[in-house]
Amino acid sequence: MIYNAMFLCGLCLMLIAARASAEELILRAPLVPVRSATVYAGMNARMQQVNFEVGDRVVKGDTLMVLTRRDLLVKETAARIALKKAQTLQARLEVLHDKNLISDQQLENVRFDAEVAHYNWVAARMELDRTAIIAPQDGMVVEVNVKPGDWVLAYTAVARVIDHMDLQVHLLVPEDMLNAIRMNMPLSAVPTAGRKRALPGRIVGISPVIDPENGTCKVMGLFLNAGKHVRPGALVNVTIGR
Repeated sequence: MIYNAMFLCGLCLMLIAARASAEELILRAPLVPVRSATVYAGMNARMQQVNFEVGDRVVKGDTLMVLTRRDLLVKETAARIALKKAQTLQARLEVLHDKNLISDQQLENVRFDAEVAHYNWVAARMELDRTAIIAPQDGMVVEVNVKPGDWVLAYTAVARVIDHMDLQVHLLVPEDMLNAIRMNMPLSAVPTAGRKRALPGRIVGISPVIDPENGTCKVMGLFLNAGKHVRPGALVNVTIGR
């Protein structure tokens, strides 16, 4: 009787251990930034100045680099002068119109010319503004691919900016383990090198399809503020279900 009770107790412990191990899945993947932006040049031009280096922090709207295009500067200057001339003429003719010295049609024509001059200047200003390459988000500069004096082609990747604090992993979970996976399930990530501090996270995305080639499903995990403890790109062992 005693031996039967011991056997049943041992069997129960084995079942509990088997269940715990079945609910946990350890996968290896790199931690990558949640927000990452590649910055491109908007035109063919020569690089005039580079304001930030790799590792520098930037704020959205900062001018990362400046391209030089003298033809655009001349075009904008000419458009600005033409606008000022048109506005000055309009102001003079409005005074004459108030004194009934010119017709309504004459004043309307001058106002139309001034409006056209304004939009010509706006177009020239917008084109000139494209010579400034702007940071698209807050974060850290992790790539700078050009230097002053380089000739840059339009749509060339010149820099990359990442949010280095919030990190994520993309896991390939076997199909037979999907029943145990759910949204907001806790994750634990331990770096494979250096510090062994476990980073807490959660599941924030589960693909609705299974890859027919390898029988896995993509699952995305989020680790808020993990950048305080590890660098983006660090390889981690991710435990699901702990």
